[in-house]
Amino acid sequence: MMASKILNSKLMSWKMSGGTREQVAGLIERSNKNIMVKIGLAIVFAIVLIALLAPVLPMKSPLIRYTDSVFDGPSSEFWFGTDELGRDVFSRVIWGSRVSLLVGTVAVLFSLTLGLTLGLLAGYFGGKVDYMISGIIDIFWTFPTFLLALALAAALGPSLTNVIIAIGVSYWAGYARLVRGQAFTIRERLFVEASKALGASHTRIMFTHVLPNCLAPLIVWASIGVADAIVVESSLSFLGIGTQPPDPSWGYMLNSGRRFLDFAPWIATFPGIAILVTILGFNLFGDGLRDVLDPRLKGLRR
Repeated sequence: MMASKILNSKLMSWKMSGGTREQVAGLIERSNKNIMVKIGLAIVFAIVLIALLAPVLPMKSPLIRYTDSVFDGPSSEFWFGTDELGRDVFSRVIWGSRVSLLVGTVAVLFSLTLGLTLGLLAGYFGGKVDYMISGIIDIFWTFPTFLLALALAAALGPSLTNVIIAIGVSYWAGYARLVRGQAFTIRERLFVEASKALGASHTRIMFTHVLPNCLAPLIVWASIGVADAIVVESSLSFLGIGTQPPDPSWGYMLNSGRRFLDFAPWIATFPGIAILVTILGFNLFGDGLRDVLDPRLKGLRR
């Protein structure tokens, strides 16, 4: 029995390089055929590129006040008009993309790392370890994520760092539940048993066999999670407990512009469009990526 497991493990290792190449080629082929992946990736790439190039783009400063141009509508000089303080709305929208993408990316990485670590430990070891970790997961899972983020941000105080911490702490339980369920299934498979028979350590098995098989759903969840984090950051900034002025933030711009919708709708309209396009891009990319990574889910939507 032991020799059979060892032989099967060796055969799987021997076939892995060819199988991996075939899987990658299949993923690339399905990605090229998936219109949602193409559109979503194009939108995300464009927004990321604009955010990275913001310091060198030929535009006005987002902080300078043009007192002679307060409430100016869109024109050749001010493409998106000016706000109540005479600041260029276009440059503030561009610089606001840096804040949103930074919060979305860092918060998701924080929650993903925490959730992945605890979920992997709970799912792989089971027993008492799973009981303790699952209890913590269930406590966080019972709270509505936005309300939890709102409470944490209010308790920590208004700042960009605190918003990232609040969002990360609020969302990690979802990643933990996903990884835990995947690890429970994968740990019973033959190649894991073969690795144990060969004397591999628990750490090696978790990070060599269990974790790679959890990555596909995690990548999809994380791509959509960035969109959720951007929405939460914008909502917290709208409520005044997120990014603080004078730093540009889409949520804060919505809040300040809502008072002038009757005669200066551009102040709130363009940040709203920026949020809409960004969320659409990440959601299209995430949904398309789900179809690519698991064709059995094609046609199914949340």
